[in-house]
Amino acid sequence: MPIPKSGLAVILVAALAIGASATIATAQQAGPGAGQPAGQEAAPLPTMPPTGGVGPVSAQPAPLTEAQKAAIARSVREANRKVTVPPGVQVRVGAELPPSMELYMLPDPTLATIPEAKPYKYTVVEDRVLLVDPTTMKVVEVLPR
Repeated sequence: MPIPKSGLAVILVAALAIGASATIATAQQAGPGAGQPAGQEAAPLPTMPPTGGVGPVSAQPAPLTEAQKAAIARSVREANRKVTVPPGVQVRVGAELPPSMELYMLPDPTLATIPEAKPYKYTVVEDRVLLVDPTTMKVVEVLPR
């Protein structure tokens, strides 16, 4: 005698429910060292190799030509940002800026033509453009504005 379609659907749903509950029960029983002989722990997972992420930029002057420096200063001048400078900020390569100092991205056209400047952000102090490593807040280049 054939099973009606609605009855077949009930049987299929019941079979799936039983299979799912068996899988959940097995997963709950498996803990650390599951599948290992008694008295042995699972071997630790191997560590992943470094991903080659970007580290801090050197506090040495940026490898920029005089023409590139002039182009950066010109683009910052055209951006004409109003910058509030906290007291005591030093304008020299290697100086560490306070964490509260706001840094700005160089304009996109400048970064497109001078990719060497991509790791840096800038701020303006005493009418000078400071290129800054944002990971360390250290000045890497001082340009006239």
